[in-house]
Amino acid sequence: MNEVPRSTAEEVQRTATALRREGLDFALLSSPTNVTYAAGFEAPIQLGPISDIASWLPLVLLLVSAEGSGVLIAADAYVPLATKGWFTEVKPFDSLGHFEELDPPASFRAALGSALRVAGLDAGPAVLGVEPSLPLLAHELLRSEFPALELRDASPALEQARSIKTAREIGLLREAAQVASAAQRRLCELAAATSVPASDVDVWIELLRVMERACSRHLIVTGELVTGSRTAQIAPGGPVGCAIEAGDLGLLDISPRVDGYWADCTNAVVFGAEPTDEQRKYFDAARDSCEAAMGTLRPGARCSDAAEAVRVTMEHHGLPVAHYSGHQIGASVNERPRLAVYDNTVIEPGMVFCVEPGAYAGGGGRAGARAEKTVLVTDEGPEILSEFEWGF
Repeated sequence: MNEVPRSTAEEVQRTATALRREGLDFALLSSPTNVTYAAGFEAPIQLGPISDIASWLPLVLLLVSAEGSGVLIAADAYVPLATKGWFTEVKPFDSLGHFEELDPPASFRAALGSALRVAGLDAGPAVLGVEPSLPLLAHELLRSEFPALELRDASPALEQARSIKTAREIGLLREAAQVASAAQRRLCELAAATSVPASDVDVWIELLRVMERACSRHLIVTGELVTGSRTAQIAPGGPVGCAIEAGDLGLLDISPRVDGYWADCTNAVVFGAEPTDEQRKYFDAARDSCEAAMGTLRPGARCSDAAEAVRVTMEHHGLPVAHYSGHQIGASVNERPRLAVYDNTVIEPGMVFCVEPGAYAGGGGRAGARAEKTVLVTDEGPEILSEFEWGF
């Protein structure tokens, strides 16, 4: 085998250990989530023209071994980004030819083949873990040029490695939670102002500005801002251009990506007026359920305990459970284990959960709320990373 750079980073060593446990000699990681985790930089998400130019190939891949060595395969535009991580060996492939026509798929095959050979995978039988996101082009290369490789799913190994967050990851999740909290605090200020915002789009634009100012960079943000009667049902996809009137509910579920790690939190407010009894009914149920579930996140408890706490609290408020109660968070927004009735995973220190129960009037109603904060599990108990007050 050729000499391949190794990393002593904790995330790499956890990945290597998980690969060995699953009987994998190497893993070829192609999802931005797992590349971010195991390579130590914010792997690009396929957005914009570069994805079309590169024929929808993954923009950065990582070939990592069960000993902690690694080689990156990166679209030419992302080579400088890839070198900011823990591995120095990068095999570039072409994306756009500015003055001559290029063949990105052929260049990708050549770069991937070179990385596999550098790792010695042409020398004999080995077990290679791959992800469902690996493109057909890569599978064809593996079948035709590396027939001795046995392919298995790498997802269980990476899920195992990522389950307990490292100190570095916890720091990144704290930062992301602070950025999202800035948006929630600003939402409360907008709701309390004497002048009601014109529309949900105006509010969303202001919240993006606040978050990007908080971290001094452009952000990828997912989530929704739902206002008025749309809050009565689970309604992803906002804002949608709805005018806001005094007394309207606003529900903000927002997730910014900061240095490759995500935040996720939800709050509800009433714009320009005091909440009605109906609005309070749903918000009180969501808030109380969230706080009850957060209190269960202690070492030795089970994820299903949080779901049970939500059920009991919702029953106390005379309302049904509308959906699952939350999830882990890290290099992706929604990770396992999840706070659901069927998930009996034992909670351990270093896990980071987003707790998000909701209560909704349903079709024909006018009110609904969801309450969500991010919680770090410690030996002393739950530590809330979200730094904002509830909307009412």
